[in-house]
Amino acid sequence: MNLFGKPLDYGVRKGKVGYLEVSLSITQKDGYEIEIEIENTTEDPKFMGDFKIGDFEVSEKILMNNYQSWGPCTFVKPSEIIKSMHGLSANFFASPVPWEFKDGVISDYFMADDKTFAGFLSSKVTHPYFKWHDGIVDVKIYVGKHLKPHEKIKIETLWVKDFSKLEETLELYAKKVASSNTIKKSGPLFGWESWYSYYLNISQDSIIDELNRTSEIGMKYEVFQLDDGYEKDIGDWLETNEKFPEGLEFLSKKIKKSNMMAGIWTAPFSISETSSIFKYHKDFLVKDENGIPIVAYENWNKKIYALDTSNPDARFWLGEIFSALKGYGYEFFKIDFLFTGMISGKRFLDVTPVEAYRMGMEKIADAVGNTHVLGCGAPLLSSIGYVDSMRIGCDTAPEWKGELDMGMPSAKFSIRNALTRNFMNAWWVNDPDCVMARSSETNLTNSERMINIYIPALLNGQLLESDFLGKLSDDDLHLLRGSFNFRNGTSKVLLSDKERYAVVTKKAINGDIVSFVNLSDFEWKVEIERYRPFFDKKTDEFFVLYPSMKHAKNEIKIDPHAVAIIMHRGKRNLRRDDEKEDDGRDIHYYWGEEYDGTSTQSHNR
Repeated sequence: MNLFGKPLDYGVRKGKVGYLEVSLSITQKDGYEIEIEIENTTEDPKFMGDFKIGDFEVSEKILMNNYQSWGPCTFVKPSEIIKSMHGLSANFFASPVPWEFKDGVISDYFMADDKTFAGFLSSKVTHPYFKWHDGIVDVKIYVGKHLKPHEKIKIETLWVKDFSKLEETLELYAKKVASSNTIKKSGPLFGWESWYSYYLNISQDSIIDELNRTSEIGMKYEVFQLDDGYEKDIGDWLETNEKFPEGLEFLSKKIKKSNMMAGIWTAPFSISETSSIFKYHKDFLVKDENGIPIVAYENWNKKIYALDTSNPDARFWLGEIFSALKGYGYEFFKIDFLFTGMISGKRFLDVTPVEAYRMGMEKIADAVGNTHVLGCGAPLLSSIGYVDSMRIGCDTAPEWKGELDMGMPSAKFSIRNALTRNFMNAWWVNDPDCVMARSSETNLTNSERMINIYIPALLNGQLLESDFLGKLSDDDLHLLRGSFNFRNGTSKVLLSDKERYAVVTKKAINGDIVSFVNLSDFEWKVEIERYRPFFDKKTDEFFVLYPSMKHAKNEIKIDPHAVAIIMHRGKRNLRRDDEKEDDGRDIHYYWGEEYDGTSTQSHNR
């Protein structure tokens, strides 16, 4: 890497970018840590947009990361995808610096090739990113506000490391980011939410029907969450539409009486063109230089504008919304489309988009207090400390899909991001989006359903289910319950390539496990013995395939769109108990020498 034209080395380095003086303090800490300070050297206020501090050459393939929840984190060949990225140049959904896509490919916060990793440790003031063009990567930072005469600000720290094992470097990066930010310590939750069953057709009657079915099917959900479809409009969060005649407090009390946390969805920084808040408070919105509100995105067949969270009146309104929802009894808040709060534009205060975003997140955090906040569609690094859990992939779907990898709904890419961003579990609880156990009203194969359900369990992420509970068959429920035995462990994801992954899970309920996830369209042959060193030494250790419970041979074949789950066992005498179900299924329970309250279950017809 070159910084201001000179090779990376420790010490102090300064460079001029127009009127801006940039000071770099470089130390060696498991690589190089580069602290950055900028100063307006003139006698006048100056607007600072983006600037470059260095560049480096990369190999043909890179690991790129998009800044927000839905965007991809995957291996790409930038030279092959650059043309497809050009259409994103006016899209805040894709980037807070969308103009950069006109002639390059952007990786936000961090990137790696086959030998070098570079990543920023925070995004509290500015938005740091890497821009690939013509085989070169520019290291860039977007500020987005005026600097006063001779004003100095310290911004994000950059970490650079040459590596031999990318997975270990990602884990080290996660620890460094965690130590540079305040982390909320929370555990994963199991719950139900309405979106992937009802979508916008949810009603008060239908959600109460689903609530009543939870006891009928014997599921012990911790959270029961109402998603989009209840509100009068996007921005009018406390006013329900005609499908919810008794309001939000009535529903919260119903859920709490069933001994579950009441959850609710909002998009707090999004304001619809038809909402009352838009009609009466255009002063609450981010504007262009001519004072016209900026369209952040379009959805719900409407134009959606961005709340200016630097405006104290807008923040007061925001706090009142969430204080009211908490007062109604809601304890789980899914806050969505959060990238809207970080678009570029003119605000009430002359702060950076990142600073404005964090002011809004701070207000929500103060209002909801000690409850669970799930971020979604969110700028990742800028959200650390404000969310308990974070969506780390695109919306899932009841079909595989795998064509457009830029945040569109896809079961495949949702799970892919859960794997590539697994290391982010150090910052929050990863939420890979909902699991769907249903075998009806889905285009997923049985193998794809198993990936959708078991990978979130093996990664010990958030486990929110979204099904019509009354339509689940006994087999569907057994499939879902079977995944519970694989939770509570710690996992390492080995990045074989962009479509094949090995997951090593230790100390889950069912012990130590290695899983092979084949997202590709081709068969994958794997030698299991290569993965034995990842486990602690056990006496007479061996591998067992799940759910058949048969000994695994050294070489196995994983079908396309399938997962192979293999449990690592030491010397163990298993007792098998058999049960015959009324529908003809044979259920086999395998118990260890000492019963510890868990079992390995195999369900066969």
